[in-house]
Amino acid sequence: MMYHNVALARQPIVDNKLSTFGYELLYRRDVQAMNADVYDQVGATAQVISACLLDLGMQNIVGTGKAFINFPRAYLINPSGVPLPKEHTVIEVLEDAGFDAMLLASLRRWNKVGFKIALDDFVFEPKLAPFVELADYVKLDILALGKDKFHQQVEALRPFKVKIIAEKVETWEDYHFAKLLEVDYYQGYFFEKPQSISKKASSVNQMTLLQLMASLMRANDMSIGELENIVGQDIGLVHKLLKYLNSPIMGLVASVDSLRLAITLIGTEQLKSITNLLLMSEMTADREVLQGQVLLRAKHAELFAQSQKYANQDRYFLAGMLSMIDVCVGINLDDVLSELPLPLEFTNAIIERSGRVGYTLDLIESYEKNRAVKSEDDLQTLAETYAEAVKWVEDFKSTF
Repeated sequence: MMYHNVALARQPIVDNKLSTFGYELLYRRDVQAMNADVYDQVGATAQVISACLLDLGMQNIVGTGKAFINFPRAYLINPSGVPLPKEHTVIEVLEDAGFDAMLLASLRRWNKVGFKIALDDFVFEPKLAPFVELADYVKLDILALGKDKFHQQVEALRPFKVKIIAEKVETWEDYHFAKLLEVDYYQGYFFEKPQSISKKASSVNQMTLLQLMASLMRANDMSIGELENIVGQDIGLVHKLLKYLNSPIMGLVASVDSLRLAITLIGTEQLKSITNLLLMSEMTADREVLQGQVLLRAKHAELFAQSQKYANQDRYFLAGMLSMIDVCVGINLDDVLSELPLPLEFTNAIIERSGRVGYTLDLIESYEKNRAVKSEDDLQTLAETYAEAVKWVEDFKSTF
């Protein structure tokens, strides 16, 4: 099956009225994991972001609040950026990020494009003042610092226009002490332990991502049609891109019924960021047999539509792919399609097999399963286009 479980944990950050201001989002290998167990900080961050944007949905995780996400140094100085909603995202700079001129310049770039900055597990000293001046939040670990040093840090930060978050608040005494010092926000076990969130998600073929990234690096020489051909080779990637289009971050009011339109709406720069994100997250798994079946159905539907000279032939490839997406992600077809920005008639064509698209899917599936096809002309065309589709899939696989 071309799916896997994605998981992350969230821990609330509350204000002085104990209302939730936002959540810190934490990497989890799976829903049973109690701790992060991070071996690769860049990959862990990429997995958290990918899960937010392409699988779980940012709005489902943080609502209208802020998402605090740990960014290691390597990610911060990566010029490709991330396709996160700036109004909901706070970039947490880890304590081991290396506070030098290069990091400061990178943080200024992130800040300039609209992201909020938080300094995590921070210990202030005068030479770090430029970082504090740039930051919106400073997180002080009351457990690690102890009450005396925590008090000293709060006083040292008062001249700056920065919000202080007391973290690792584990007891009522910790909370009361921090509140007396008039810090702005609180986080810790006293309020809530990190809660794990998990969901089944479609997998993406790593070779498709590598091919797409290589093509996007020369995007000036590529047409939308060429990008469409690459994206269309992987149903998991199609699913994630359609979910991204349907997320609040895009604010999409139109519906999408072709890959070409989806890629146009996302844009090459954003597509590059998403591809880079998926590559770094290492959330990939090859499912060669099923992938071949999906590609074969999609191409067969497209070629049959071409043979009949149907309009909007690019719809048929997408319909063929999506007609098998329930098998790929392990979720009921109606539920999967309801998450995607598809026209109602297009969804009905896939589920209820209505219209020309639905008729074509019915014929393709009947041919695949050796069921009777009433029209001899249709049967002959199905045989011819099936042979073409098999050759196309074999040629595609040989490129890997």
